[in-house]
Amino acid sequence: MKTKLSSLLIITNLYPVPWAPNRASFNKQQFDLLANKMQVQLVILMPWTEWLSQRSQWKEQPHIKACPYFYTPKIGRRFVPFFQYISLLFMLPWIKKSNPDALLASWCFPDAVAAARLNKHLSLPFYVKVHGTDVNENSQFSSRKKLIKTWLNSAKAIFCASKALGEKLVETGISPERICVNYNGVNPKIFFPAAKKTTEKKLVFVGSLIPTKGVNELVTAFVNLSKRDKEVTLDIIGGGPMIESLKQLANDHGLTDRMKIHGSIPLNDVAGFIRNANFLVLPSYREGVPNVLLESFASATPVIATNVGGIPEVVTDDTGIVINAQDSAALEEAIEDAFERTWQAEKILQHAATFDWQQNINTVLKRMG
Repeated sequence: MKTKLSSLLIITNLYPVPWAPNRASFNKQQFDLLANKMQVQLVILMPWTEWLSQRSQWKEQPHIKACPYFYTPKIGRRFVPFFQYISLLFMLPWIKKSNPDALLASWCFPDAVAAARLNKHLSLPFYVKVHGTDVNENSQFSSRKKLIKTWLNSAKAIFCASKALGEKLVETGISPERICVNYNGVNPKIFFPAAKKTTEKKLVFVGSLIPTKGVNELVTAFVNLSKRDKEVTLDIIGGGPMIESLKQLANDHGLTDRMKIHGSIPLNDVAGFIRNANFLVLPSYREGVPNVLLESFASATPVIATNVGGIPEVVTDDTGIVINAQDSAALEEAIEDAFERTWQAEKILQHAATFDWQQNINTVLKRMG
């Protein structure tokens, strides 16, 4: 085994691709910073359905390889790590040629389980980064939970985006000494305060347009609120299966000029919306620590979010309001309450300074030795 870490292999599904350039920008930011310290090689796992429909857009790069894998949609999720492992075996010649010193898997299930199996052929120091849903959802299923316990206990360290995630992994059967809480950072060149906050009443949501992000509760709360307050507006940013139904809802309620659905947009544009909003609203059912909350703090924009996962760890009384999930009435009340309060940008920015990418990278490098 080499004594100095100069080359890192990362296996993940969570990384931008040509047809989804805004995907997982937080991972790209972290991996780019790691690449400043060492050689980084990436294997991007992607379902065969996605690869078949989009492969013409893929552009081969020396340090990034696509790894499509077979799976059966909606059934047999516990077998997905095995299918990923089989596909990863075809990458072994390229991986061995790149001669990595360590292996990092970013996403608990199925990616990290598959990567741990692959490591039987590599015998590298193995590390895992977990995010939120990859642990919180999959640990609810006994077959997946067993696989997580079996294979992630081979990791030298598991980087968790929140204390809550670390505790969930310990409950799943992971040895506590493997847990390393490591909050993500924020790029201050992209996320920074507005010179002057808007006098308008603007809300913004940033996330996947799926039910578990609390989109239905958000729309219900906003529709009700809009009947009493004709000035409040809502910008919804993100892609997902609900995008067309949300546009239809805005039209049905006559709110197309006040509830705007923007789809997936570049990170710099996302930052502009957050910077110029009064509040960022994220009523998720489950999370790790959503990077968008940290980015909102860096923009001096307070948040309204739910008390799930690691969110209560990072939202203070000075930076936002925390409510129960799946409660549109509580969300509606919290929005009204937020507009009544006085928020101090200085305190929000002071809190934001604790979430630093360089600190994150230093923690990773220290654990990897």
